[in-house]
Amino acid sequence: MCRSNQEYYGHTALLSYRSLFIELERVLGRVLLPIDRDATDPTRLISSNAAFVELTRSVAENVYQRNRCRSIHDPVDLFPTLDALGQIKRERRSSDALDVVAADFLERLGATVIRLIPKAEDRRPKTPLTTPATTLSARQRKVNQA
Repeated sequence: MCRSNQEYYGHTALLSYRSLFIELERVLGRVLLPIDRDATDPTRLISSNAAFVELTRSVAENVYQRNRCRSIHDPVDLFPTLDALGQIKRERRSSDALDVVAADFLERLGATVIRLIPKAEDRRPKTPLTTPATTLSARQRKVNQA
């Protein structure tokens, strides 16, 4: 299973939707974000034991939709995931359904997501600082100086 910070062939591995929520559960705790590891779709991923069941399930569904996932194994990206969290926060604030504790929970989710999901530009192969040609020419300069 891929983890978000592992590299394969010069690319940072993508984090799947399911893996994201498992990692969020690990970081934030099972009380706030209990995951049903046997779930096969996003509507069942969040256990009914969650401290904020309705809020957490709406987060899970919105993240799934914003990332255009077709299965819980599809990869997720940073900005669509943060957009999903922001949309939920805006909607709840405008309907006066956002209390201080729920707002703090959404902020903690966002901060954790930022740590877990690499930005798209960080997943691109890095250009090496030196090329074989510059390494050879530097060696040749050393030989010439000696």
